[in-house]
Amino acid sequence: MPKVVDAARVTTRDDTVWRTCTECAHLRPIPDGVERCDACLQQREREALRQHALNGWEYARRYATVIGRIEAWALLIPDVSDAERIDKIRHALKSLPPGKEAK
Repeated sequence: MPKVVDAARVTTRDDTVWRTCTECAHLRPIPDGVERCDACLQQREREALRQHALNGWEYARRYATVIGRIEAWALLIPDVSDAERIDKIRHALKSLPPGKEAK
């Protein structure tokens, strides 16, 4: 006699096995070689994208800080020799994150 479980398995791929997701502990159709269900994988991808965006904003904040320091030394700080201005600007440029300088 057919069961409800048999009907659900008809709609899944042949290599799919019903097993428990290692992350959410729900019984779901999970292909061989995969340990997490699609919902958990999508959640991890969203979290990775969110973290990537946060890192991007951190780099933008660092660059804005350096640009502000350069502008201050180049235009706003009075009574400073040109040599000292250039030295301070070079020092500000060296404080940029490694590997992220403009080419």
